Amino acid sequence: MIVINAPYRMVRDNIRRIKGLDVGVEVYFNNDSIGDVDEAHVVETGKMLKGEGIRCTVHAPFMDLSPGAVDRDVRNITKEKLKKTVTMANRLGALGVVCHPGYDKWRFGDYLDIWLEGSADTWNEVLAAAGDNLPVMLENVFEEEPLSFIELFKYMKPKNMYFCFDSGHFNLFTTVSLEVWLAKLGNYVREMHLHDNHGTRDDHLPIGQGIFPFRELKGFLKARGDEIILTAEVHEESLAAEGIKNLKEYVA
Repeated sequence: MIVINAPYRMVRDNIRRIKGLDVGVEVYFNNDSIGDVDEAHVVETGKMLKGEGIRCTVHAPFMDLSPGAVDRDVRNITKEKLKKTVTMANRLGALGVVCHPGYDKWRFGDYLDIWLEGSADTWNEVLAAAGDNLPVMLENVFEEEPLSFIELFKYMKPKNMYFCFDSGHFNLFTTVSLEVWLAKLGNYVREMHLHDNHGTRDDHLPIGQGIFPFRELKGFLKARGDEIILTAEVHEESLAAEGIKNLKEYVA
């Protein structure tokens, strides 16, 4: 399944365009929109997508949020926004929700156990709100290697929690090979955000316009591609069609 990302506010006006591109849509609720959104409006949007045969996923807000925060007040704000996100995802009829786990070594590297404890507190509540039929997929952002994911998945097992591999973030921050990430987390992968950059900024370019080693990923996708949601995560609207075209050609 191939999807294109779009902010919630743009989804209704672009339903015919999305259908014309023959893809699904990953609906992004930012920090403000998730607080302001009307539930009835979301339900109606979900009906409109379903009526056009467009499947969807959801991307949760992430700015200033910290699921594993030491500060309980920060965690409580994070929980509130993430729990509302999974509720809206269910109202949309989404196939899953992508969230940022909020780990980076500069804040939590010496306090992994504390981060795991705070994270478990947050994700237990979020997963309960999501229910059994809505998987939550955690995305690599600043992580340099898979350890924090491995430990969190062990801590949370057997919860309905999975991994979303982001090629652009890998390109920017990893200190280990793609082979290591896939060997350690391949069984948890339910979604991939596939975009490119030149290793200096998060450009969100179409596949093939940067330096991510997509050839190394090809074998994994050939074996597992039908099970994984593939998001052409380009941020410039003018590049959307090219991003989808390149992704479709890549997985063909």
